[in-house]
Amino acid sequence: MAFDKLKEFEGLTADLRAQEESMKFGLEIFDIEPMSYPEVQLVETEIEQLTNLWMIKDQWDKQRELWKDVRFYDLEVDVMEDESIEYQQKCRAQHKDVKDWQVFKYLKNDVDKFKSTMPLIHALKQDFMRERHWKELRFEVKDDFDETSDEFTLEKVMALNLLQHEEKILELTDNAFKQLKIEKDLNNIEDTWNHDPKSNLNIDKKNSKADNEEFYMIASTENIMELIEDHGGKLGNMKSSPYYKEFDQKIDFWESNISAITETLEILLAVQGKWKYLESIFRGQPDISK
Repeated sequence: MAFDKLKEFEGLTADLRAQEESMKFGLEIFDIEPMSYPEVQLVETEIEQLTNLWMIKDQWDKQRELWKDVRFYDLEVDVMEDESIEYQQKCRAQHKDVKDWQVFKYLKNDVDKFKSTMPLIHALKQDFMRERHWKELRFEVKDDFDETSDEFTLEKVMALNLLQHEEKILELTDNAFKQLKIEKDLNNIEDTWNHDPKSNLNIDKKNSKADNEEFYMIASTENIMELIEDHGGKLGNMKSSPYYKEFDQKIDFWESNISAITETLEILLAVQGKWKYLESIFRGQPDISK
């Protein structure tokens, strides 16, 4: 409709220019200077400016149309942000007279809003977002959306007006990022004790001096004690963290495990120490053993 209206006014100004041109011959006969028509010039300039502005808006609308049905997790935020920056630059390049027009204000506001929303979408797409965080966001925006569904598209995201909840979203994603460190540390502790050879007890096979009987002996606990000290410190920090409640069961579970490992090592070393002291009696001369 805008382009049709501009074409209409373009035609009217062209007719006026044609009339102006046809009158010049008669004026020359009487040696009269042709009149200037600043109003026509103004309308021609504004038609050109408006046409350019509506073309930019049309391109932006078509670009938005291409993105609107893309699933949330498939959105290429960097590309979209770069595009919006390019359109912001096009808006800034407009003549100052244009900037009071409603179409300019609408376009600039839409592009600015889109650009400002991109960092929020980028943050929400990160791996540290968990179901509990999405639940908190649903409560904040008062919308029971499903972030994993095909219906959760850019159009749906923009309809949530995330900018109105920017402070909450930044707080939520910041918390989620910090919680990710605890989650990774807990997974690392679990993986170390379950699979990493450095958590193995260093045991040697030996033979008794008395009768050459085979027995096993703890050679060193240094590697395990280092793990206990390291993991114990990390678990202690987690317990004092404001995010403890999110992981309390797992933190308590591993704190209990490491405590049990420590006590077991102490018992094993105590038994071994006593055996080394008593071996000469029980495996020594028969009369002493008796």
